[in-house]
Amino acid sequence: MSTKAIIKTIDEYAVHDGPGTRALVFLKGCALHCKWCQNPELIKFEPEIWFHKALCKGCGLCQEVCPVNAINLEEDIKRIDKEKCLGVDCRKCVEVCPSNALQVVGYEITAEELWRQLAKYKCFYHGSGGGITLTGGDPLHLPDFSAEVLELCQKDNIDTAIETSLYGSYENLWKIARYCDLILTDIKHMESKKHKEGTGVPNELILENFKRLNEDFKGEIVVRVPLIPGFNDDEENIRKTVEFIAPLERIKGIDLLPFNVFPIAKYEALGIDWVYKGVQKQSDKHLSRLCEIVKSYKAHCTVGGMW
Repeated sequence: MSTKAIIKTIDEYAVHDGPGTRALVFLKGCALHCKWCQNPELIKFEPEIWFHKALCKGCGLCQEVCPVNAINLEEDIKRIDKEKCLGVDCRKCVEVCPSNALQVVGYEITAEELWRQLAKYKCFYHGSGGGITLTGGDPLHLPDFSAEVLELCQKDNIDTAIETSLYGSYENLWKIARYCDLILTDIKHMESKKHKEGTGVPNELILENFKRLNEDFKGEIVVRVPLIPGFNDDEENIRKTVEFIAPLERIKGIDLLPFNVFPIAKYEALGIDWVYKGVQKQSDKHLSRLCEIVKSYKAHCTVGGMW
């Protein structure tokens, strides 16, 4: 029987998460809780309801049908009282909303069903040198499902890639990695204490998995550094990052990712106060300086997109 998982969506024409035109699959579920997370709706493994205030017409139908009085029409951001809400098991508010302001994020799919959907676009993958990329969330935290999807795709001659934090057992990591042509992974901070402050977990396991993967994996590894103002975008941390990866021959290069301000809309839809609200991306001058540091170690560096 094919394994199952909850996914949010499939982006059928992605161009920044591996070479060529790719299908990008967003899995729900992550063991990390990064304070700056770009996809907060993908942290939980189960489906959830979010509210987009820009779509709301103020009709009040959602409040009328809610059996536990969990909806407050006076609130724009925290419209749903999560303590009271019965969640997707109820979803009466979603069903009556005429403007689609209330939505369920996530649906169940089997690995075989997902592969069949992805295989429809093989001609685009082959024509552009692309393929499929599993992201999230984190594919590593759904090892059986991810491995089955990737294996089916490889057998179908489809290029495969994953985006992962590398935070998990090496057994589960290798279960997935052996069916990958490319692995995209973050290094969020080189100091374990700071890493835990920002993500909820230390980094020793992640760095050890990097070293083991470098020995066993035959494809390419790309390191991405999401640059978070005041957390990891200082010169010292970037130097330590490059010094760590320099001996690892499987790593293709480093992609420095400027801070992204746009997830604020997702946090508001989930009724979450984002600690990085109002924080701005790094200046071009600062990004250029960090890139120069990486290149000074003879390492390949890009800013904002490896492809």
